Amino acid sequence: MRHTVDLYNNSRQTANVTVRVQGMARSRTFRVSLSERACDCGQWKLSSVPCSHALAVCRQYVLDNTEFVPECYSTTEYALTYTSGFFAPLADVEDWGEPNFKLRHNPDRRIR
Repeated sequence: MRHTVDLYNNSRQTANVTVRVQGMARSRTFRVSLSERACDCGQWKLSSVPCSHALAVCRQYVLDNTEFVPECYSTTEYALTYTSGFFAPLADVEDWGEPNFKLRHNPDRRIR
């Protein structure tokens, strides 16, 4: 898959990204808006993480793509998850307590 960035508008921070799949005659064009953190593909709005089209714009114009990723995905925030005391991971299986329930087999559920 090849991403080609066309028509970058610096004042609006928008670009058109054309995606061509090798061996296919057709291509598809997506409008990317860095200022709105949006792309026509919808992935960026859905996941809040830049899609491949937005990353292609960043690569083409040497922009720091980490500026477009929410702070909650940073390594600093990740580390804070474990140092805040709110979440304490268990070191080993031996630290797990005995469950206060029993698992039962459901014969109506098919195994795939």
